[in-house]
Amino acid sequence: MSARNLLLTSIGLLTVVSVPVSAQLRCDCTAVVDSCNAKVSVQSSSVEITSDHAECSRVDYFIDGQPFVAVVVDGSQRRDWIARAQPPEVLVQSCQVCRDAGGSAASVSARPAAAAQAAPAPGGNAELTPLIEVAPRYPENAQSRGIEGFVDVKFTVTPRGTVENAEVAAAQPARVFDQAALAAVARWRFAEDPDRAPQTITRRINFDLSDYVFQLSRPSTATASAAANQAAGPRNQCVREQTVYNYGEMVEVGLMNACREPLLVYSCAQGAGRYPGLWVCIDSEESQTLLVAPGDRRSGTTVSVTTAAGPRAFNYADDFFVARTPNTQYWWLACGADDSACRGSARQWVRSVDKQLASIDPEARASIPVARSH
Repeated sequence: MSARNLLLTSIGLLTVVSVPVSAQLRCDCTAVVDSCNAKVSVQSSSVEITSDHAECSRVDYFIDGQPFVAVVVDGSQRRDWIARAQPPEVLVQSCQVCRDAGGSAASVSARPAAAAQAAPAPGGNAELTPLIEVAPRYPENAQSRGIEGFVDVKFTVTPRGTVENAEVAAAQPARVFDQAALAAVARWRFAEDPDRAPQTITRRINFDLSDYVFQLSRPSTATASAAANQAAGPRNQCVREQTVYNYGEMVEVGLMNACREPLLVYSCAQGAGRYPGLWVCIDSEESQTLLVAPGDRRSGTTVSVTTAAGPRAFNYADDFFVARTPNTQYWWLACGADDSACRGSARQWVRSVDKQLASIDPEARASIPVARSH
């Protein structure tokens, strides 16, 4: 085994062998029902992950800049760890409570994965309950100024379960949270019922900073900068999951940039629809987007990026979506916009994997380190 592969095996050992069978049977982390608080401590030969919830908890964390994910049941989990001379740097990225098939009824009832929660507005129709309830993004200006409030959104639920004609019925304060609330509700999905007539309902979206944990709990500036300012090579550790939507035959995963440097993301996942049993690869270079951190002021603007075909206009975006079939992994490479060597290797990797049989190993076809979901 080469030194590079030995190193990657050692780094990846923690996440490969540590998901307990009980977690696989009990926990559905495609459905996030609450936020939680977690602690990660590294001992001489183990890592202890604890959550303040007894239900299933998904904990995302870094050890020396390397991303890991743990699914914790019953409040704690211990993982094997390769002892090192120096204490590692540990950063807990997020803690989310997953739907728990073996837990209490309270843990199974789905709620938004943030404190910007939806509730029936005064006089609203409470009969329809969304299957997918996307939590809105807290506007950066309101967050920095400590502004809280709500928006009452009036919309029509179609027989297909989609949302149409969303509009603001009331808001406090006016025009601060309107667009965030409308954008979130537009992605809600209800149960499909061909026999149900279109129904117009109203829901209140609350914006409360005290519980809005996942956006405020970002990596420290020092850690994010250190991860982003490597001399060259992949920035895989900067890419994190932000949202997961389970549509049954397909799971859509929204990725975010946890570092300051804009990134180009190249990803391969097992395909659905027309491409079952095949790898399907997408990349932000092809779509001409640069991934920036949530709330980055550049999001929505354009910049010129030099490509193999010459300068092209790229859009800054704060999310990048990967579609995969249920219960499968996806792989990714992230490169800085100015790292031509990384980008060239990533393009070659995508070309060698795209539309190939899902039985092949994507890592074996990469000339530089790639990352995968767990």
